[in-house]
Amino acid sequence: MSLDRSQREFLGEASEIVENIQSGLARISADHRRGLSAPGLLNEVFRYSHSLKGLAGMFGVEPMGQLAHQMETLLDGLRLGRLQIDDELMAVLYSCADTFATLLSSLGDGKAPDAGAVDNLVTRIARKATGGAAPVAVAPSAPELALSSESLSSLTEYEEHRLRDNMVRGVPIFRINAPLPLASFERSLTSLTTAAQGLGELITSLPSADPAGESLIFDLLVASTKTPDELIAATAPHGALSVERIDRARAVSPIATTLPSVADDESVPAATMRHSAETVRVDIKKLDELMGIVGELVLARGGLGRITSELKAEIGFRGLAVDLHRLVRTLERRIIDLQLAIMQVRMVPLGQVFERLARAVQRTADSLGKEVDLHVVGEETELDKLIVEDLVDPLMHLIRNAIDHGLETPEARLAAGKPRAGKLELRAFPRGNQVVIEINDDGRGIDEVGVKRTALERGIVDDEHVGQMGRREIWNLIFQPGFSTRREVSSISGRGVGLDVVKTNIARMSGLVDVESVNGRGTRFTITLPMTLAIIQAVITRSAGRVYALPLASVLEMVAVERGDLCTVEGREMITLRGQTLPLLRLDRVFHPNDAPQARQDDEIGYAAVVGMVQHRAALLVDDVLGQQDIVIKTLGAYLARVRGIAGATHLGDHETILVLDVAALMQDLIDSDGALSLVPLRLQSEGSDV
Repeated sequence: MSLDRSQREFLGEASEIVENIQSGLARISADHRRGLSAPGLLNEVFRYSHSLKGLAGMFGVEPMGQLAHQMETLLDGLRLGRLQIDDELMAVLYSCADTFATLLSSLGDGKAPDAGAVDNLVTRIARKATGGAAPVAVAPSAPELALSSESLSSLTEYEEHRLRDNMVRGVPIFRINAPLPLASFERSLTSLTTAAQGLGELITSLPSADPAGESLIFDLLVASTKTPDELIAATAPHGALSVERIDRARAVSPIATTLPSVADDESVPAATMRHSAETVRVDIKKLDELMGIVGELVLARGGLGRITSELKAEIGFRGLAVDLHRLVRTLERRIIDLQLAIMQVRMVPLGQVFERLARAVQRTADSLGKEVDLHVVGEETELDKLIVEDLVDPLMHLIRNAIDHGLETPEARLAAGKPRAGKLELRAFPRGNQVVIEINDDGRGIDEVGVKRTALERGIVDDEHVGQMGRREIWNLIFQPGFSTRREVSSISGRGVGLDVVKTNIARMSGLVDVESVNGRGTRFTITLPMTLAIIQAVITRSAGRVYALPLASVLEMVAVERGDLCTVEGREMITLRGQTLPLLRLDRVFHPNDAPQARQDDEIGYAAVVGMVQHRAALLVDDVLGQQDIVIKTLGAYLARVRGIAGATHLGDHETILVLDVAALMQDLIDSDGALSLVPLRLQSEGSDV
């Protein structure tokens, strides 16, 4: 059943809100486990719940609206201090988020939402709210602050609670006074509040009119341990005029009350209309269509470039040739600008994925009775949204595997002289036109003896070959299909459950997964991915009379090769470049092994494209290099999608169709064949990592 436009809009907006709720809950849970309060996050998730309730009511999705209302009630009790966070309450909130996602999935499939599941969850929420409420007491009064009665009366109950809570904890309350010009007060206020949020907890901003009518005066109430001089220094560049401490600097007793319901007509301040008007939600399919159009423009630009070159060769660089050359250059610049603009829209930060993984980390750790301290670095690193969606499952598998098989129990860690909680690090960073994602743990590492024993038992390697394997070859055995079964793998103190699936999924994204380990210190999985698979720069090469496109992001250099540069090491053909020996891969023998080798003149063999993925290096031997250009990768369809070493096809400017090489798959085959890539020096430690 197809959805109409309004239903699609509802699903898109509601899904975004639910993702924000899920990520917010994950951060709240992480702060709670570290003994930190998260009032800002609680308030943020409360607002999302309120927005979801209003959206569900607008579109008539009653079960979702009912559940969002009850979740909002529970969150209101938390943010006002009437309830305390514990594991049971967090489980209820997580169930709400999961149920929202299930309801949206059912609606997307054209099915009616399961009202029974919602009713059961509503009952759990009510039980938790009444069972966890504090005794009835007098209603809270406004905290004693050096503010006018008008300002005090404008405070919301939540703002009063946050002021009182900070005063109870001895955190000073400051008023930052800022007269902002009328013409630019929105932009100035945004800049000022951003600066204030970095100084402590921004509780509220109280506006008032300037008698002269030239500005709007804002009083920002901030709870901060900074000195007044530090506060004014940080906010003065953004319009602040003065800073004053307004609390009485004495203890304030907390007041407990019962948890009330949130009124249906209670409003929560929303974003300004101006901000809403400046953002739009775009279907990823429409972006794909735009990218396809840009791809056609890229091809047209290539054709015009070819015609320009022919015209210059025919009449010289004059007259029409000059005019056409200038127009082609202008078109080229504009197409590049358009391509970059669309790519920026398609890019999303990896933090969206990392926040979803944080919850999986805690759930897995709790179920296994382990303690895990998760560190996330580089969440601002961006990837194409289509790649990010396909990346979730492989990352989830690696993280669960690290906790299950890599990290020891708290008792075992203490006995080994390690901290009770295991360290798990998610780290992402760009490297050229690629993105590298690392999953590091400080667990027991890979038991190489156990890996070899299991590989022998399951027939993955034989007795003769296993004795000749290096450490990297042993590590990579864990990616072999059938390495592990469902039986307990206690004989292997590390990895192995289904990692061949991870490797396959990463390869489908033209990526490469690698593993390194130090016994007793930990293990690192490294995933290298292209930033996008839409439009890429490529080197056009020829091998055995056939033309291929080689993604430029994987090419480190192109060098001419002579026969004297080749050598053989343990039966493997290698190439020596500037004193370094690299494995050699001849494209003609990879794709057409039965073709007779073409005769070559003199000592020239062709060109070597030195390619690299993660720490690995290899050389692809081709006959000729035809040039460099942007290409649009087209799928080969389901029948040819599994052809190893081919990422897709593309059209050149003269409408010739050629194949695009999948460098990651070619290098993975080299790694799997006989470990030749292990001859290249590798480092376990990278910048900023403790493993």
